[in-house]
Amino acid sequence: MEQIRLKAAEQRMTVMESIRTVGSVMGVGFQAFLSDWDKVTAAAAGLTLLAVGVYSAKMGTGVAARYVENRLGKPSLIRETSRLTFFETLKHPVKTVNRIRSKPQDAIQGIILRPSLEERLRDIAITTRHTKKNKGLYRNIMFYGPPGTGKTMFAKSLATHSGMDYAIMTGGDVAPMGREGVSAIHKVFDWAGTSRRGLLLFLDEGDAFLRKRSSEVISEDMRAALNAFLYRTGEQSHKFMLVIASNQPEQFDWAINDRIDEMVEFDYPGDDERERLVRLYFDKFVLQPATQGAKRLKVAQFDYGTKCSEIAKRIEGLSGREISKLGVAWQAAAYASEDGLLTETMVEERVEDAIKQHKKKVSWQMEQQSQPEQERKLLAQYRSSKDLSAVNPRTSDHKS
Repeated sequence: MEQIRLKAAEQRMTVMESIRTVGSVMGVGFQAFLSDWDKVTAAAAGLTLLAVGVYSAKMGTGVAARYVENRLGKPSLIRETSRLTFFETLKHPVKTVNRIRSKPQDAIQGIILRPSLEERLRDIAITTRHTKKNKGLYRNIMFYGPPGTGKTMFAKSLATHSGMDYAIMTGGDVAPMGREGVSAIHKVFDWAGTSRRGLLLFLDEGDAFLRKRSSEVISEDMRAALNAFLYRTGEQSHKFMLVIASNQPEQFDWAINDRIDEMVEFDYPGDDERERLVRLYFDKFVLQPATQGAKRLKVAQFDYGTKCSEIAKRIEGLSGREISKLGVAWQAAAYASEDGLLTETMVEERVEDAIKQHKKKVSWQMEQQSQPEQERKLLAQYRSSKDLSAVNPRTSDHKS
């Protein structure tokens, strides 16, 4: 035991002596370093350059990431766009070349509207195209009217005719984003400003979040998103053109109306327009597939022209979208039959179904409009509370 204690004491003395030696060497070295001003200056400069390098690399990475996001990607609020990204250009080179070489066509091509409305929309298309050529300020336009009357279709055609890109976002996507809605709105406009061709920003269902702040019950997040939208649209731009579509324009905040330069009403098709639409979609969904031969669709012999005229008189009040769905229903009826044959009776049955469904939709709408004012306010408050609970689940848990 005595030998073990002596060896432990000797080892402890050795370790302590080593520590003293290392400390003495480091102390002498540090003292020599401090006494040499050139070494101190060089060390301070090196540490400063290292800190600047780390900070610059961090900031440069952030800037590069934002640049890549603006140039190569699209914001989360954009549902559809004709703007080709870098990767899409590499993936579809033929499509890119064809679009560059494409010549402007009639902005109303393939769109059937009332003659007075078609004339007005052509004037808008000509104005927009010349505005782009001369790098002028784009005008903000509102399209309002019942759903399915051609607002989105013309917005896309207007962008193509004017040589611009288009991007479609919907107002209903803003509320679920909660606090992120403000930054998402700014990202959309930052991205729109980077388009070299000019961008037509189409906001569908704009009344979903651009409502009156004075009378509507909206959450703080929605109010902040609305304020961000107003800030980014306060002045006209030569980079992007704003087109807002709504079925209920009376719900817009007054500041939104102040930013609109022109309002265009899209109404239900008249007698002549309905007949043109019926003929268009009967040809597109029935006759053309039947004549191609490769598809399982045949048409019985009856007077197609007379039948289309009769149908157009019976479907008064249907929108262009509903008439297009009627054409799809005819095609589906033929595919569902045993021999793939579309008969006149089958055509009539689908027309009757479309008329019944339309009447039911109208009755639902009338019931909604006949609700007392107090019920509508309570419903608005309920929806607002649902938006708040979706954004802040802790609040809803606390209340429950």
